[in-house]
Amino acid sequence: MKRLSYICNVQCIPVSKLPFDTLLGNHTFDIPESYDWPVVKCQKPAKLEITDKIEDGLRFYTHKLTFRTCHEDLDMSGNYAYLVTTIEGKRYLIGNKERPYPIINMSDVHPDSLGTSAMIEYTVQWGSTRKAPLSA
Repeated sequence: MKRLSYICNVQCIPVSKLPFDTLLGNHTFDIPESYDWPVVKCQKPAKLEITDKIEDGLRFYTHKLTFRTCHEDLDMSGNYAYLVTTIEGKRYLIGNKERPYPIINMSDVHPDSLGTSAMIEYTVQWGSTRKAPLSA
């Protein structure tokens, strides 16, 4: 069975503007339909990796979102949460109002071949004792 889990949309918002204080449960959350998240213009598909391991008897999840863009205007100074949408329409929330916040890093990629675009690669990493919740 094939899973179409390509990330086709990346959105971000300051954690202070999230429409909820804490998430209830580990699996789902709900965002009001009227809530508008700014879209990050990036090359599609983006990449999301979620890994887990046991640390001190607790399961710990590491989330790594990687996307490429031509735009350098992504604000890296504040604390942001990221909403990613798969081609199937599933939405995952990376980050929340609680520490630790997602950390974003930028790489200015200069390719080694003429056939590859020179783009900026952003990597968002977030570690938590809960897996990125899925939108209800």
